[in-house]
Amino acid sequence: MYIAVGLVLLCFVVLAVWSTWFRQKPDAPPLMPGSLPIIGHSHLIIGDRKRNHFKYTANIRNIFFCYIYLYCTISVITDPEDCLTLVNACYSKPYIYGFAKEFLNNGLITADVSVWKNHRKLLNPAFNQQVLNTFIDEMNVQSRNLVANLKSEVGQEPFDVRHYLITFTLSTISRTSLGLTAQEQTQIDRDYAVAIENLLALYCDRFQKVWLHIGCIFDWSALKRKQDKLTTTLKNIMNPIILKRKSEMKTKIETTHYDDTPGKFKPVLDQMLQMSHEQDVFTVDDIREHLDTLVAASYDTTSSALSFILLVIATYPEVQNRIYNEIQEVLQNKDDDFSKHDLQKLVYLEAVMKETMRLYPAVPIVARQIDVDVKLKNCTVRANTTGIIGVHSLHRHPLWGPDANEFKPERWLDPSRLPDNPVLFAAFGIGKRNCIGKLFGMLMMKTALAHIVRQYHISGSIHNVECEFDVVLKPVTNQHIQLKLRS
Repeated sequence: MYIAVGLVLLCFVVLAVWSTWFRQKPDAPPLMPGSLPIIGHSHLIIGDRKRNHFKYTANIRNIFFCYIYLYCTISVITDPEDCLTLVNACYSKPYIYGFAKEFLNNGLITADVSVWKNHRKLLNPAFNQQVLNTFIDEMNVQSRNLVANLKSEVGQEPFDVRHYLITFTLSTISRTSLGLTAQEQTQIDRDYAVAIENLLALYCDRFQKVWLHIGCIFDWSALKRKQDKLTTTLKNIMNPIILKRKSEMKTKIETTHYDDTPGKFKPVLDQMLQMSHEQDVFTVDDIREHLDTLVAASYDTTSSALSFILLVIATYPEVQNRIYNEIQEVLQNKDDDFSKHDLQKLVYLEAVMKETMRLYPAVPIVARQIDVDVKLKNCTVRANTTGIIGVHSLHRHPLWGPDANEFKPERWLDPSRLPDNPVLFAAFGIGKRNCIGKLFGMLMMKTALAHIVRQYHISGSIHNVECEFDVVLKPVTNQHIQLKLRS
């Protein structure tokens, strides 16, 4: 006990000395308001995230404050050129990403830079457009399942659609990445989903208990024992699936050819196993960590993004009608699936998706560990500190024009209305260490939305929605919608 108290006091002393040195630098970034001596903004993150909701239209600085808890050692950057300078200079992630290291380890989110560079290069071909096109048939199947599940809500009271979207997203990701049997899929939908939801919540709880950021204190906590149990549960689910598929692949010849034959696709697991065999890369642990990362990074962000998009569609009837008319023009027969060519023609739907993600990004910040001093336009951010890229601020930057805060999907239909700097749209991150699943996520969401709007008229409002921020930003209050069958 005395050792723990001594370590905490020592940390406070070190932070006090460090912050004093940092503030004396003439070109240091300005200090954000609200900090206290030594503890900085840490008092703002302590509490129950379930009870600290805020309206999305409120001051988004609440999000930044959640991360600015080490007095002067975190810089928030919102200038697009400065953001690009920082992410091109620094690829490492801050230490809080290490909370998930035991689970995800060499996955692309938590991997050390040297591992990330090598593995990202190897995995890029598994997420190119040619491969993704082979997933469209399965995305149609899962979208039809989503529409069928939503039928029970037709004509009922307003409801929270998010748990339907989580089921859809998890099923789509696990089918296309793992190629599961029905029994294995049931276990993923039930046991794996519950365990990963609890594990992500645990990381958030640890984040809000600042004293548990210190490894030696966390290692003695009940939270650590719970984390170990959940991590073991997840590994025990995923490892047998990988080993079984690895054994099956030894008995037949696999090729790298991809075709658009309905129902035919090569799961990401198979692609990694083939690379492991042919190029002697990826251990079983590496494969499991990449698959866990794919699921953990996708299901929560995608379901949140879909929730916001459906709320926006429900809010603006003229937008919903235009999407529906576009779908009718592209595909007259409402019973047909959407092909890759059909989806490419849904340009207005894609504009609505991008505009919603601009105004309501599921991931409103991106963080980097600053390894070297980085000179920005008006200041220098120091090595051994953390940089926060303000995605929300980039998405509402004045360079978007005087209507930057307004919902205007038409801007995406006219290139002249878009800002020249591509960094200003960062819904999937910026720089080389961005989201590898960008095309996958967009394709999956567009397929689902096209199926939903074709079958249902959606009503609701996004204007009074309140949000919760943990791993992603998600609507949690006043986010209900209603459905009516289209005639």
